[in-house]
Amino acid sequence: MGQAPRQAGPDREKITDPAVHREPRASASTAPALLVDAPHASSPSRSLRRRTRRALLRGLPLSLALACTHGAPSGPAVAAGPETTSPSGHAPPASSSSSAGGVSQPRAEAITKKIMEAVAAARGLPITGGVAVEVLSRGDVRLFAEKSMYEHHSRDEIRLFTRIEASLGVLPPGADGEQILLDMLELGVMGIYEPKKKAMLIGTHVSESQLDMVVGHEIAHGLQDMHFDLLRLQKPIPGDSDAETARTFLVEGDAQAAYLAWVSGPNGLSAIPPEVLATVGDQALSLASMLDHPILNRSLQLPYADGAATVAALVRAKGWAAVDALYRDLPTTSEQMLHIDKLVAREPAIAVTAEPKALAAALPEHALVWQDTLGESTLLCMLADSVPTSDARAAAAGWGGDRLLVFDRKAGPDVTPLVVGLVAWDSEADAREFEAAFNKYLMDRMPTTSMVRRRGDRVLFATGIPQGAGSALDPAAWNAFPAPIRAKGQGA
Repeated sequence: MGQAPRQAGPDREKITDPAVHREPRASASTAPALLVDAPHASSPSRSLRRRTRRALLRGLPLSLALACTHGAPSGPAVAAGPETTSPSGHAPPASSSSSAGGVSQPRAEAITKKIMEAVAAARGLPITGGVAVEVLSRGDVRLFAEKSMYEHHSRDEIRLFTRIEASLGVLPPGADGEQILLDMLELGVMGIYEPKKKAMLIGTHVSESQLDMVVGHEIAHGLQDMHFDLLRLQKPIPGDSDAETARTFLVEGDAQAAYLAWVSGPNGLSAIPPEVLATVGDQALSLASMLDHPILNRSLQLPYADGAATVAALVRAKGWAAVDALYRDLPTTSEQMLHIDKLVAREPAIAVTAEPKALAAALPEHALVWQDTLGESTLLCMLADSVPTSDARAAAAGWGGDRLLVFDRKAGPDVTPLVVGLVAWDSEADAREFEAAFNKYLMDRMPTTSMVRRRGDRVLFATGIPQGAGSALDPAAWNAFPAPIRAKGQGA
């Protein structure tokens, strides 16, 4: 069924990473400060990339807490002193020192136990094991992220993911995706939870005023690991990045919501008005435009924002036990984690099938090199670059399912590959709304190498179109995505 534009309310709550404090940066274009809570920057402990659903992000820690460059409507959610409040207006219950110096190993160890007990009580997850604490430098963070990036993906794959992002307008052509991501992590990572070592890693640059925020979010990952085994969620899902994104939304959103439940006092998440979460979530989309690589930044922040909002809505409706149940029956699309009604109904994606050979025949000089899914979250982050946040949300809502095919020139890859995709929508009206917004996005970035076509409730698009291939591409591309597509709610 088609959806009306999402409004702030209990079924559409949003919230960016709890760490919404402002940290000094070299420039306004610096990437958001990340609080990594999963070990490997690439895939294992909550891979950043899986948690972000984009191809390039395929190589990073899933549990990564982002310290956004903007504050929550009610003020930064950090413990900087009695005047500092959480999103609900309550003063955080932990440390009160406002020292600007970095955290020490003894201090990190001392406060972790206290915060773990408080967060465990707020989240309703008993402590069943220990969590070690280690302090590491920014340089160590970068080395850790680089090692993690290649646990599940080769350098050639990372380069391919970067080129795909460039073809889709996420990164500039010729960009070094590996360095972009490592730079973002080195500058922004504040904390990491490493499930392999059962350890929480905290950056030496974390100040006393930021410690509660970092530990509160990261220790929630430790609790998740005790009960739900985070390592099992690190394995790639070949050909379905959107499913990886969905589990990232769950893990990061749950940790964020647990942190917020703690700092909100006795009333927990019920003390935070849904409107506040919605406003903060929209900030994650709109304010990312002021940073370098805004689409990538949105992808990093959205699991904390919308993920926490959806978890908060579920907790209000059904309690924390309903969140626990999601780890046994994982969400399968980012759409489910963006819309609480879709999650509760466990609305499946429309099965968009692809027959690459039908398209390859029309492109004899090209070969298929990758297949994947985009998902609503990815499309939302892209659309928000060309239309207002509310319009982007409305245009992305109603997503049904999609499939992406990537072709490279056999004689030697072009700077950007040919990407051909089809997106199925809940209704023709949804498809029409997306078509207009996505066409604007592509025209803003690649007017001569892209196309958008619609047939009823399906939208076909292509980017990185080689010179002279446009005329043959249109009919052949439709043949590569045969109908019928099953309706939502029907059996496979």
